Amino acid sequence: MDADAFFASVEQIRNPRLQGHPVAVGNGCIASCSYEARRFGLRAGMSLAEARWRCPCLKVLDGEYAVYRSFAERMWELAGMLSPCMETFLDDAYLDLTGTQRIHGEDPTVPVSDLKRRIREEIGLCVTCGIGPSRMVARMASADVKPNGLFRVLPEQVDLFLRDKPVRALPGVGGAIEEVLSKFHVRTIGQMRSIPLEGWTRLFGKKGVVLYERCRGKDTRIIAEKEIPQSISRESAFHEQTSDSVEVEAMIHYLAERAVKTLRELGVRGRTLCLTIRYCDFKGEEGRETLPRPSCLEMEMVPVLLSLLRKLWRRRVALRQVGVVVSNLVQDEGLQMDLFETEKQRRAQALVAAVDQVRDRYGFSSVVTGKSIALLNTMERTHHGYVLRTPSLTK
Repeated sequence: MDADAFFASVEQIRNPRLQGHPVAVGNGCIASCSYEARRFGLRAGMSLAEARWRCPCLKVLDGEYAVYRSFAERMWELAGMLSPCMETFLDDAYLDLTGTQRIHGEDPTVPVSDLKRRIREEIGLCVTCGIGPSRMVARMASADVKPNGLFRVLPEQVDLFLRDKPVRALPGVGGAIEEVLSKFHVRTIGQMRSIPLEGWTRLFGKKGVVLYERCRGKDTRIIAEKEIPQSISRESAFHEQTSDSVEVEAMIHYLAERAVKTLRELGVRGRTLCLTIRYCDFKGEEGRETLPRPSCLEMEMVPVLLSLLRKLWRRRVALRQVGVVVSNLVQDEGLQMDLFETEKQRRAQALVAAVDQVRDRYGFSSVVTGKSIALLNTMERTHHGYVLRTPSLTK
């Protein structure tokens, strides 16, 4: 299931005067745009300056994550009546219908059509659904019938369905992989099958093995309620380019706070930190540091990130964007305990647990900590935190 133009559609529901008009949601760049806007060539990730040049009548809204989350939760509440096993993201989800034939019948398009109707009537959103023997095929099926479509691929139809599609349509194939394959004159998924497994591993390592299976329609990934991502990233552009080190450090502290709170919510810890900076001339730098042990505490991560900043920010040029990435994640369950854990570390754990409880109850803005206090006088703040110029409202 995939909600069509989710952020923009929610805004059109909230304000009926936007219905039928080009609408974009984002701050600095487009996070989501309506299908009326897409007719002008607008797309997610495009700068708002270019979007306004292409579509002068465009209505631009900052958007609010908490509002979209409430719409999504109601949508997944309805979807949960269809399947007991569901993996949800903000605007799309995978549902496993295996073994539900006694309840829904042999043809899954009937209950899925009914679900689409209920979501449209009760929430006002249009969703596109793809049905297939694996999550990969279902996802690709939905991509073929957007917006507001429904398409089923039977197991015996998978080969025909995949064969003539361009390689870029296969999940996991990005621009870099597509460029490599084009050098071998491989332009369709069917042609990908001519490359032996050894060739895939030489070209792309472990990912090559996955692509070797996927181009043959095989995808064994299960539907899980809670997916642990490979990394957690938080980034923002400054509202105005800045050379103020206090403001830059405050932003890094705040982004790190948001990232580690997500780590704690997922029950994981991160060991590798990455800091990215982008200058006002759009040139960027990136640095990484590995912690001595996995952590989910900002007081252990922020000093490392600030040290990286001093190494990376070597040009006497203002910054326009910073980003924090935490990777090399491990689950708390089964993590070896620290034999020499100090009283300071135990107090830090208790402190962040107490702060998280307050924020969960009264909003992230109810507590402002550390260097991020410096942003109080320069940035707008809501119940959910500072209003950032983020490329993705899900972050």
